[in-house]
Amino acid sequence: MLIKIKKYRLILFGLFLIIVSCSPENSGVIGYSYHNITAKYNAYFIANEKLDEVLLEIKEAHKNNFNRVLKVKAPIDTNIVNSNTEKIEDIIKKASIAIQRHEVSKWVDDSYILVGIARMLNQEYEESIETLKYVNVNSEDEQTRYYALTHLIRTFTEYGELNNALAVIDYLNRQKLSKSNQRYLYLNAAYYYQITNNPNNVIQYLSAAIKVMPKGPKKAKMHFILGQLFQKSKLDAVAYDNYSQVLENRPPYELSFYARLNMAQVTELTKGEDVKRIRKYFEQLLKDGKNVEFRDKIYYEMAEFELKQGNIKEAIPFYKSSIKSSVDNPRQKSFSYHKLGKVYFDRLKEYPLAKAYYDSAFSIMPKDEPIYPQVETRHAVLSEFIKQINTINENDSLLNLAQMDSLALNNLFLSKRKERIQNEKEQEKKERRAKRNQASYTSNNAFNDSPTIQNNSAPGGGFYFYDPATVAQGRNTFKRIWGVRSLQDNWRTKRNTVFEEESSATTEATASNESVEQPKISEEDLIAQERNEFFNSIPFDTASQRKMHEEMELAYYKLGNIYNFDLQEKEDAIATYEKLLEKYPDTEYRAEILYLLYIYYEERNPEKAKQFSQELLNRFPDTIFGKLIENPNYQEESNVASAKVKLIYEDAYRVYQEQYYDSALTIINNGLNDYPENDYEDNLVLLKTLISGVQNGKNTYRFNLQKFMEDYPESELYSFAKTLLAAIDELDQKQLQKEQIKYIPYFEQTHYFVVVYEKNKALSGILPSEIESFAEKFFPNENLNAGNLIFNDDYSMVLLSEFEGKESAEAFYKKFNSDLSPLKNFNSLNFSNFIISKDNFQIYYQAKMVDSYDEFFNNNYQITP
Repeated sequence: MLIKIKKYRLILFGLFLIIVSCSPENSGVIGYSYHNITAKYNAYFIANEKLDEVLLEIKEAHKNNFNRVLKVKAPIDTNIVNSNTEKIEDIIKKASIAIQRHEVSKWVDDSYILVGIARMLNQEYEESIETLKYVNVNSEDEQTRYYALTHLIRTFTEYGELNNALAVIDYLNRQKLSKSNQRYLYLNAAYYYQITNNPNNVIQYLSAAIKVMPKGPKKAKMHFILGQLFQKSKLDAVAYDNYSQVLENRPPYELSFYARLNMAQVTELTKGEDVKRIRKYFEQLLKDGKNVEFRDKIYYEMAEFELKQGNIKEAIPFYKSSIKSSVDNPRQKSFSYHKLGKVYFDRLKEYPLAKAYYDSAFSIMPKDEPIYPQVETRHAVLSEFIKQINTINENDSLLNLAQMDSLALNNLFLSKRKERIQNEKEQEKKERRAKRNQASYTSNNAFNDSPTIQNNSAPGGGFYFYDPATVAQGRNTFKRIWGVRSLQDNWRTKRNTVFEEESSATTEATASNESVEQPKISEEDLIAQERNEFFNSIPFDTASQRKMHEEMELAYYKLGNIYNFDLQEKEDAIATYEKLLEKYPDTEYRAEILYLLYIYYEERNPEKAKQFSQELLNRFPDTIFGKLIENPNYQEESNVASAKVKLIYEDAYRVYQEQYYDSALTIINNGLNDYPENDYEDNLVLLKTLISGVQNGKNTYRFNLQKFMEDYPESELYSFAKTLLAAIDELDQKQLQKEQIKYIPYFEQTHYFVVVYEKNKALSGILPSEIESFAEKFFPNENLNAGNLIFNDDYSMVLLSEFEGKESAEAFYKKFNSDLSPLKNFNSLNFSNFIISKDNFQIYYQAKMVDSYDEFFNNNYQITP
């Protein structure tokens, strides 16, 4: 019996020890072990697992762009973070449990670090920084402190505090770190230098990182990035070594594929056998069934390889095959379109084809690509180029038709019609053959992926716009299908009211007569109808011909400038300019073109250059081009004068702001007299106009604004002056409305206190309670209540009611606007306050004009605090 009692006592004592050791503060041997085990394998373990899940999801969601240097770390995707809000909150909660319940365990610091990382993912950067700094200051373990600081580098980088991130990197570089902390430091430092665009330091830290990383996919990726960076630096041998190391580190298949592909790019070619070997290597990649989804990239690299060897004819089909092979990679497809556009633009000078490929590249290329702005610019240039070419050729063809007699036109019409019908029959045969052979084609054939290239061939061959009859017929076909449309971008997607109404009417007529068999038109009637359309498209009248010549004159001018400034094709530009002067000797662009011709021939043919300069000086001496011939430094001197006038303007504007208007006028007039014809003249004149408004009233101000707009229609300040003029009209309208609002001078009634402010969600929640608290403190006997009201589209108001009479309302107003005002901390916000009688409030609220009550209020209330 005694033995049993002792046994029970031992059990109870053991339970007591366990219970006591569970206390968060217990730091004994048993308690310490208990808290370490419980913290690590419960709360901390769960939090760490969930954090790994979120980080993995961010990593897997990031799609690597292998055409650019890969990211050292996957960017934090806010969409994924937002979709994992509950999980991140649970990470913080579980880590906090480990901190609070097991505060003596060695996992407390690690739990704080988990909280810091979770805060960073949640973009709570300041909280994350504070948490990680806390670990650095309070942790007793040196390596744990360093571990927290490695994550602090990432947080500072994401937060944009780059100087702080660099300071932490420098500090840790001077410490003795564990192997794992070295790895974290080097990777986060490499990420920092990648964000700050410092590839040399990225190379330095990644090279250090791979030395302390175990073999595996992560190390493979770092080798790949190093390979890309060395390749960009033209260090092909070192790049090749790093790509080889990728294959030694169990990479994912995609990384392995691109490493092999890039190895071919950096292989040093010394003889013809090497070229054959690379070509054979590409063919093997194409045959490999695992590379089906990468064939677009393989063909692209084959094209790039051939282009480097100078084999343009061999490169073009590979680019096209890359486009056809694209499965789900519009980015890669856009690169192939772009390269084809560049080849046809830069090397082959075939601009219509170049335009077609640039159009396709522009339509699908992601905007985050560095070359996107270049593609956008080239696309715009070529669109304008083809537009001018088409205008010139089409108008020229139609004007030539207008000079022919009716018999010749009729014969031409019949000849071209016969030719067109024959070609249509041939086309039908081709289409039937294509349908029969359709089964042998894949669904993703060449037609689906080719750029939209306009067919500019006439029925009998040759350029479409060189055939007058084809042009006339094409114009009529266009009108029949699309209606009358103005020449503008995206014309297919623009609404055409007339055409839509006609189409609607046609549709209704067709629907109502569905059951009625339409009579067949005879061949003779059809020919007569087409002949009429053909003749109607020709500009026989003088007005139509004049309009076409004006269009051609402008098109020649624009085309010459595109050749000259955008395409840098000087000889084509000069030929175009000379053609313009030949066809339109009295063109308004003559002075400018004479100057451009003078510049071109100045070194090539001085005698010819002298002819152009002499004509320019004789006929256009007062133009800027004439002045540049007479004084080559004219533009430079004009720029110097403009710089001086800019300083004069700044001085005048400063004096104007200080309201010394006469002094400002003196400065302006002296500037205009001393420096006529400068680029800053319009600024001085507009400032002078503003002063006239202050000194001479609204009518003079309006007149001077109108005169400024007449004298300086090309000024950058034109739209601003137009806005000022519109503001005068709006002010007049408001004044007229104000005059119609009549407030009642009867004050023996209930009053309200009103605060009007620009709509602001934050203020709508703060203001009523602030004002009501103020009223309770200083006017407790009034029993005042505050509430929000919407006043109009731009303003809201707080209404405090009710004061028994005018005197008590005035007392409140004065107190409210004293140094004790509850709104003294909101001075930067735009609001006003006043007191108003109940009847007048109804008038004010219906008027919906913020300042309509100001004059009445100032004249009828004792409002001085």
